[in-house]
Amino acid sequence: MDVVVVYETHYGQTREIASAVADGAREAGADATVVGVEEATAQQVDGADLLVVGAPTHMLGMSRPWSRGRAHPQEVGTGGEIDDGVREWLVGLPAAGTGQRAAAFDTRLPSALAGGASHGVARALGKHGFEMVADPEGFVVEEAEGPLRDGERDRAREWGAALTRKVAATVG
Repeated sequence: MDVVVVYETHYGQTREIASAVADGAREAGADATVVGVEEATAQQVDGADLLVVGAPTHMLGMSRPWSRGRAHPQEVGTGGEIDDGVREWLVGLPAAGTGQRAAAFDTRLPSALAGGASHGVARALGKHGFEMVADPEGFVVEEAEGPLRDGERDRAREWGAALTRKVAATVG
């Protein structure tokens, strides 16, 4: 089974969660690829049994060009080189093939008022014809620049394994 995890990151935490999700998928027996949104292609997604897409939460939802611009001066992992984020990548994503499945996650601050990007990611994936295999998931960062809350990486690994087992049970 092939799992592709696509992520957008600004301070590195969403990349950490994406890697943990892929680790969990591998533990459950999948071949898992982790790719930053700036390098992700439709061809990588096309053959995947499961596509997992993650984004940081900016101003209650998915990032926009102006919110990414505000993050770049302090950015850790990408050096300010993200022109397009998950929002723009999803717009250009071709329609899903028959039976393609997906899941969405975000990284977010611990306040209920902080919002989350994962619901918007899930809606966009659904509009492209992906069958969502789980409710959108949020992983908590203590502050915008990190770190991840204790236990979130383990929780992401377990979530990745559970998603993989769920999809594997339905793939012939």
